[in-house]
Formats: sequence, structure tokens, C-alpha cells
Amino acid sequence: MKGPKGVFIAAVLLWIAAGAQQALAHRLNLFGAAPDFLLISVSCLCLFANRVGGALIGFFAGLSMGAVVGANMTQYVISRTLVGFLDAWSKALGLDANLLTAAVNGVLVTVAAQLLQMFFAPPAGITSFLGATIASAVVNGVLAIPVYALLKRFFGSASA
Repeated sequence: MKGPKGVFIAAVLLWIAAGAQQALAHRLNLFGAAPDFLLISVSCLCLFANRVGGALIGFFAGLSMGAVVGANMTQYVISRTLVGFLDAWSKALGLDANLLTAAVNGVLVTVAAQLLQMFFAPPAGITSFLGATIASAVVNGVLAIPVYALLKRFFGSASA
């Protein structure tokens, strides 16, 4: 994901994800698990990005999430930036990106981002927060599959 094309596609996807997070996420609540469209976008975009790009994607996703939720942006920006950086850095493991790895990546990114956020802004009920995080991670993993497939059509191979 290089050049103006990559920046444009990432910006459009994050913008659409922020709008979907504001308008649709609470309506798509399934057994207490709401999707996090911005984390889905981060998990899929970072499969095509380098470390700096992953950190920037995470930063803008965190900034968007903080604006959508109307909360302190610091917890979202720091957690999403770190997760974006680490997710893009994980390409050094040499795994071939495909639909299965995109789903697993969506789950892992959600869990990591929510755990980091938990340490920056501890929730009132940690047990219910962790349960909601795991359920949301599963939903995000499933929804990451079509997003990754769409991005692969734009960017080609994720290992490039």
C-alpha cells in the first residue's frame, strides 16, 4: 500500500468505518457483541501497510473512534496506534495473508486494542468488559473477511 492510491483508499475506508460505527454499530448488536468497524479497518489495512503506515492508520482510527464516541481521545489514539504499528510489523513473521489470517488478525487486533484501552481507561466491570471484548473480537474477525477480500482487489498481494 504505497503512494496516493493507498492513502486515498485508507482514508476513504476509515471515513466509511467511522460513519458505520456511529450509525450502525449499536444496531448490529448480536448477543451483546457490537462490531467495531474502525478496528476491522485497522486490522485489514495493516496487512497491506508498513510499520509507519500501520501506526498512522491506527492513529487516525483512534482519533476517529474518540470523536465518534465523544470520549477522551487519548486512550483510543494510543491503543489504536500501538496496535496498528504492531499489526503491520507482524508481516515480518512471514505469514501469507489470506482470508483465514485476515479473520484471525481481526480477532487479535480487537483483543489487543481493547486490552490496551482497558489499561489506559479501566472499566467499571472488568469481567463484563472482557466478555464483551471476546464476543466483539469474534464478530470483528468474521467481518474482516469481506473487508480483506475487497482490499485485496485494490492492492493485490498483502505480502508485497
